[in-house]
Amino acid sequence: MEPEAKLLQRKIIGVLIRAARERARRTIKEAALRMGVTPARVRQWERGAREVTLPDLETLARFFHAPPSFFLEGDSMALEVIAPPPTEAEVHDRRAAIGARLKQARVAMGKSREECATEIARKPGTISRYERGASDIPLGELDRLAHFLNVNLYYFIERGGDAHDAGDLMDMDKFARLPQDVRAFALDPANLPFLRMAQKFGDLPVEKLKELGEILLVVK
Repeated sequence: MEPEAKLLQRKIIGVLIRAARERARRTIKEAALRMGVTPARVRQWERGAREVTLPDLETLARFFHAPPSFFLEGDSMALEVIAPPPTEAEVHDRRAAIGARLKQARVAMGKSREECATEIARKPGTISRYERGASDIPLGELDRLAHFLNVNLYYFIERGGDAHDAGDLMDMDKFARLPQDVRAFALDPANLPFLRMAQKFGDLPVEKLKELGEILLVVK
């Protein structure tokens, strides 16, 4: 039997999908065309009868001009013009990017595929397919894996300028050798500005870094 918490989460997300669609004045047929699915699939999502994946949720969010956080926290939203459905390549790229981030989080926490599989009552082969981007990850499973790996769903959310997300992830072996507190800091989306700043500092010549250090000492 499906856990009550998982069923409740799916129904809540379904209600929010319907609320976003109606506020954006979109029909079920329009949403289905945007997603490249049947109207029956959209109805299943809205009733909570079928779990939606994160890439699908992101596409719906853009179509309804709603931030992804609306479906996770109930944030405010607006309208957006009708856009064409995502191409197969776009869907594949998002699936691969999410899988790569899942693997990065798993390696960072020192967890095995077997441990992750046990957490969501799946087989290790399923985790392997998720990480390769070979299978969609139901949102409920992704949420449980996120908590298990000490990240949140925003860690998997698509961000502007991350078109090559899957290919630009840091070397897994080197990352795994970092201290756990450093890995946790790097995985926290809230620390992204600090990491980008550190990266820019790393590109500066030694003399410039010395000047910057002197300025910081004066400011202090």
